[in-house]
Amino acid sequence: MQDNVIKVGFCVAYDYRLLLNSIPPIYEHADLICLSIDKNRRSWGGNPYDFDEEQFKSMIQKLDPLNKIRLHEGNFSSKDLDSRANCNLQRNEMAEVMEKRGWHIQVDSDEYFINFKAFVNYLKQIEHYPDGSKKPVNVLVNMLPIYKKTGNNYFLVDFKKTLPETLPLATNFPEYTRARNSGHFNHLSPFFALHETWARGKEELEYKIANWGHAAEELADPGKRRTLVESWEDLDESNYQEYQNFHPTKPSTWPALKLIEANSIEELIDKASLVSLPINNLNRWFRNQRFIGKIRQITNI
Repeated sequence: MQDNVIKVGFCVAYDYRLLLNSIPPIYEHADLICLSIDKNRRSWGGNPYDFDEEQFKSMIQKLDPLNKIRLHEGNFSSKDLDSRANCNLQRNEMAEVMEKRGWHIQVDSDEYFINFKAFVNYLKQIEHYPDGSKKPVNVLVNMLPIYKKTGNNYFLVDFKKTLPETLPLATNFPEYTRARNSGHFNHLSPFFALHETWARGKEELEYKIANWGHAAEELADPGKRRTLVESWEDLDESNYQEYQNFHPTKPSTWPALKLIEANSIEELIDKASLVSLPINNLNRWFRNQRFIGKIRQITNI
């Protein structure tokens, strides 16, 4: 496979139906799509989940007219590992299946890219033929978390004038040490993705919180998980402006909420496409220089 290919991998589990939202925005401009799933249909925490095999096959068939999608199954629910270690195992194994050359982009089922075509062109400006021989780099995407949905109202995290939460979704050297993070240099891109992280039914949200990677770390306490769900459950149109500094592990990461009306995820993606970074291109250029990154690391700025 050529070095300039765009490879997109998805960790698939109980929320596989959300692939109906996350695959279409990336499909046209991805050369290879890998869906990685636990062969026992269990979570990283080792718990079983409902999975309709026939529905899944039918759904993928409809989503894949050009035969770009590959399915990879493995053991990512080992009782000998905690949820974070199983997460790392799945991500690294998926990277091996897709092979190291080209740009690797890992997306979860509940993450919806905004303007993926432009993002791909941006990656190729950084390095057109990534083969692992040059300096490894991660490319950060700015995430717009959807905290809750009620009717046609979507409650999104409002970052005000601060930089949004970011995730290293793309890399020219896949080597994952904690979820999609690694020790490679992080390059901040101007691109966004919607993250339907907490906007679920109560039962599914409780299941997610008990089984994602954080369940082995900051959210190991069941009491803290219950408190988080209760706070989420209390949110509505009358009180959302009262929610401040409410991120589940690092409160200040989510400073506030805003309400956006939309009839569908597609409409929400269109409205979210108007969002821009609160820094100009020059400041972002300085931030993306490796020597600046080393200075910030040494001085802890």
